Amino acid sequence: MSIYIRDAFDLMENNKYGEAIVMSNSVLEFAIENNEEGLIAKTYNVLGNAYFYAKNDSLSYHYLYKSLDLYTKLKDTSGVILVYNNLGVNYRDSEQIEKSNENFERALKLARKLDNNSALIYPLYNVGYNLVDKQKKYKEALPYIMEALDVYNSTKELKGDVILAHIYETLSYIYFKLEDEKKSTMYYNRSIAYCEKHNFQVAIAELYRGSANLNAEKGDFEKAYELQSKFIIANDSIVSIKEFGKVKEIEAAYKIKENEEKLNFVKKEQAIQKEIIKKSKIYNILLVLFSLVLLFSGYWIYKKNKQLKLAKDKAENLSKVKSDFYSEISHELRTPLYAVIELSGLLLKENVSVKHKEYIESLRFSGNHLMSLINNVLELNKVESGKMKIQQIDFELKNLVSNIIESLEYALRDSNNTISFKYDENIPQSLTGDSLKVSQILINLISNAIKFTNNGHIEIEIDRLKDVEEDEVRLAFKIVDNGSGISEEMQSQVFEDFYQEHSKNGRSYKGTGLGLSIVKRLLVVMGSDISVTSKKNEGSTFFFELNFRVTEIDSLPIIIYKSQLEYIKNKSFLIVDDNKINQLVTRKVLDHLDIKSKAVDSGAKAIALVKEEEFDCILMDIHMPELDGYETTELIREFNKDVAIVALTAATKNEVEVKASMHGMDDYILKPFITKDFVETITKAMHRRQ
Repeated sequence: MSIYIRDAFDLMENNKYGEAIVMSNSVLEFAIENNEEGLIAKTYNVLGNAYFYAKNDSLSYHYLYKSLDLYTKLKDTSGVILVYNNLGVNYRDSEQIEKSNENFERALKLARKLDNNSALIYPLYNVGYNLVDKQKKYKEALPYIMEALDVYNSTKELKGDVILAHIYETLSYIYFKLEDEKKSTMYYNRSIAYCEKHNFQVAIAELYRGSANLNAEKGDFEKAYELQSKFIIANDSIVSIKEFGKVKEIEAAYKIKENEEKLNFVKKEQAIQKEIIKKSKIYNILLVLFSLVLLFSGYWIYKKNKQLKLAKDKAENLSKVKSDFYSEISHELRTPLYAVIELSGLLLKENVSVKHKEYIESLRFSGNHLMSLINNVLELNKVESGKMKIQQIDFELKNLVSNIIESLEYALRDSNNTISFKYDENIPQSLTGDSLKVSQILINLISNAIKFTNNGHIEIEIDRLKDVEEDEVRLAFKIVDNGSGISEEMQSQVFEDFYQEHSKNGRSYKGTGLGLSIVKRLLVVMGSDISVTSKKNEGSTFFFELNFRVTEIDSLPIIIYKSQLEYIKNKSFLIVDDNKINQLVTRKVLDHLDIKSKAVDSGAKAIALVKEEEFDCILMDIHMPELDGYETTELIREFNKDVAIVALTAATKNEVEVKASMHGMDDYILKPFITKDFVETITKAMHRRQ
């Protein structure tokens, strides 16, 4: 039966705690029936560890101490060392560091006397790890970890053990703290390679998380985010809710047996108590009272800890549900909007009547307006989750604002408003900054001005202030309207989430109440803020300042874009999308770019067609039934590594950015898109596969 207890230990190390407990209890019944005390001690140790990982501390300590008592009775020094080591890990996990150190030191002392490398390596490592993780004594920890490495290298029985991955990881962390980046990187790479070779998924996940924290500590937040994403993916593949559910079922199944054992123990204890009561009743009453106090105190602490854990789990679950909701709602809304915006844009290029043109402009404005609302909601989620990044893009501010005004022309006509744009000609033509966030800020502010102004005038003014540095300018932005205005007592509330202004005559200005809140949040992220001055029925002025770097005017991007258009002309594309309308829209876009295309509505059909025909690029949807875009890409890559594959999706950037490259895609495009960005992305993807 010893082989089965080893199998149970392997199951436990692979997070299959339920199966480990089932197998261990079967072995335990056999061992007790046959009075095999050595096997009983081993089984108690495995059960103690399994319940530790299943987060049941009381049962974990119960079985570990039973194992320790039996190993001590049997004078099995190796077993005693093993249990001391496991107890040290338990106490470390519950932040009882002094007890943890005591148990590791006992294990190390016995192991040195025993002169057994297999028994020595874990106490050595754990003493060193406590010095690193709990006491921050990196130089003192180094000799213990290095000795553990030497022990591993000189012991054949340890080959392939996961302990080597932990040793490498800890050495990487120590040298990072000792500012020896070369050695830190070397040991990190060794640990990753070793884990991948032996498929130690839990250790790989911990490596990603630890490295993410180190990179965040260094200030390399982009690398930290990349590694954190890898940790989440790796961890998701390991943690199984079913396993924890199974543990609970197993605990219930074996509860009866445990209660019977406890009952027998109580009966024996009662017999002894009767003899003691005869000698000293008062002593026993005090002892019982004291025990009850301890019992109730322990129960109260247990209940509090359980409530805190439930609250933590609930908060984490709510955060995940919220993130999943934003991802799903983004996809579901952007998909039809892609068709509305792109088709209306294509129709405006056709020779349509004046009347029909007005209808199409109205349709395109409504689509863009809805897209703006969606972006507001998504930006709010990004700020709250701390995932918002500042991008540095070369752009022409004057053209940006002019395009925004043009896109809002229909709304201006509908509200019978006029608009003027005052632009300081001393502002450099080409600037570098986050043009997407500037665009969103201005769209929200100008749209807000139009909404609260009728038969009036809106003025946009941008002035150059004193230069910050030689290659950096500071600009002042003003958006002025003569609309309904904001009362003085309400001005402090307009930047709050979901706040909506209502007029005294009962008119309600419909909206999400997020526009101004998003503006303020975006500006804060960009190192600025926004102010407002207003009087009721006289209008409002919103103003803010931003810094931009000055860039040299370069005609090269225009030349490159023309070259890209020429390169993709007459190329052959495959569109994979289960939405027929999206297929039509994408084909129309490709037609205007002189690109030949075919379309299929499933991953299976795409795979079959790629085997028969040659394509220069595949535009792959992500969310499809049966085979999704990631799975389809992986299957295509098994037989075709030359075709460029680009995700064309309505999913969020955070969802697709990491996964796309992991599954063999060359890049991604978010719908709806700007044609210039679309052309640049597909051109780069095809060049990579040449």
